[in-house]
Amino acid sequence: MGMPISKAGDMSLGHAFSPSPITPSISKVMHQGPVHVATDVIAVHVLGNSAHGGTILQVSTTVMAENKGVARLMDTGDCGAMISGSGAQILVGG
Repeated sequence: MGMPISKAGDMSLGHAFSPSPITPSISKVMHQGPVHVATDVIAVHVLGNSAHGGTILQVSTTVMAENKGVARLMDTGDCGAMISGSGAQILVGG
């Protein structure tokens, strides 16, 4: 099932309590700004009494942008933070 892509301006939902921005690492693939891909940096967010950053890890394995998997709504970072996705005009599976 396809999920909306995550693009510039979309936030990491942190661990449900602390949203944080994601820094896009590519610039050639755009949808109202750069799309988020694997290895994009998630800014510092809080889980309990721990503040930490992360990178987008779980992404599509079938749709690539500049040789990196495209991030979608509900994908996660290496720390478990969930990614938001507002690019509903483009749905990406797998």
